[in-house]
Amino acid sequence: MASDEFESLAETIAAVGTTDFYEKMESYLRGCMDFDNIVVIIFDGTETPSVRFKRINGPNVFKYIESDYLTGAYVLDPIYHFHLERGKSGIYRLLDVAPDQFKRSRYYEWYYGRIGIIDEISVVLTIGKNMTATISMGKDSSSGDMFSSKADTNLRKHQSIIMALLRAHLAPSGELPARKRVEMSLTESLISAMRTRFDVTLSSRQAEVALLILRGHSSPSIGLNLGISAQTVKVFRKQLYRKCNLSSQAELFALMMPIFEQLTTIESV
Repeated sequence: MASDEFESLAETIAAVGTTDFYEKMESYLRGCMDFDNIVVIIFDGTETPSVRFKRINGPNVFKYIESDYLTGAYVLDPIYHFHLERGKSGIYRLLDVAPDQFKRSRYYEWYYGRIGIIDEISVVLTIGKNMTATISMGKDSSSGDMFSSKADTNLRKHQSIIMALLRAHLAPSGELPARKRVEMSLTESLISAMRTRFDVTLSSRQAEVALLILRGHSSPSIGLNLGISAQTVKVFRKQLYRKCNLSSQAELFALMMPIFEQLTTIESV
């Protein structure tokens, strides 16, 4: 490390447990890899994620984070589901943890297509049974470039230090009791909401398929997730579209997006 990197690290260590921590962490991370924007999000069970810090150096890529992401869109996000599935702590590009057709999904077009992030690398730290801390660094139109392999490699050299700092800062927050898995809760709540709002009765499989479609899974990927064949998935998809009088994923998204805010108010059991 250069002397300025040691100084930045020392300042970050000194800020552990204080309100200045994430600002100091940003400075330290900039010494590891250049980026255009950064956001720190803490996931705690099935609760609405908490944004702890964000900063932009170009266009406002976080302009929809409060109005859209935190009000329900996050239930379709790959990082949120990686958190729920207790994925291994590490450094990931978004597509490393996304479904196979995520970039072709209506959700990706609707959210990521509007915010203008070109590339994103996230530090992901799972903590206990319920919590996940994420620091996502992005590239946008202000630089117009993807992260280079050199930048990616250099960031990973600092992974153990970054993780230790995050863990030390968040250690006093503790854990909440284990909650019911969100996939079943979302499925049940979606069935209830569709019945109440639209007088449409979905089966559990049809609701599961709907959620996986919207998250960006292909029919083979949905089949693997549910333990059924891709052909059976297509049958459930046809049944779903027929019951809801739909003809495309865009229409499915438009129908269900307004009710995701309700789906995120699931009580723990």
